Amino acid sequence: MDFEEMNQRAYDRKPEPDGLTPAERMIWLALRLLYELHFHGGLTRAEGVAYKQELKKDYERNLTQEAEWLRAGTAMKLLRQSENPEVKKICLLYTSPSPRDA
Repeated sequence: MDFEEMNQRAYDRKPEPDGLTPAERMIWLALRLLYELHFHGGLTRAEGVAYKQELKKDYERNLTQEAEWLRAGTAMKLLRQSENPEVKKICLLYTSPSPRDA
């Protein structure tokens, strides 16, 4: 769901859309709060617009970060399937508990 569609749904007080990623849900909840504050006189229109612009920037950053996490997760899954002993050693080190975890 793109930001403007999410923004319009929040403005219209529609229910939370299904299937939001964690980043999308965080922005959805922030937009809902923003509009509730505005509707109840807690924010001027100018303040609301400024906050919404910041939320849009956060939304775009978060989507980029989620995409990077997905790519990294896919790479790790592929590496774990490797039969190369050096790769297996690195994966074991990466996934083993640290002595600090005890």
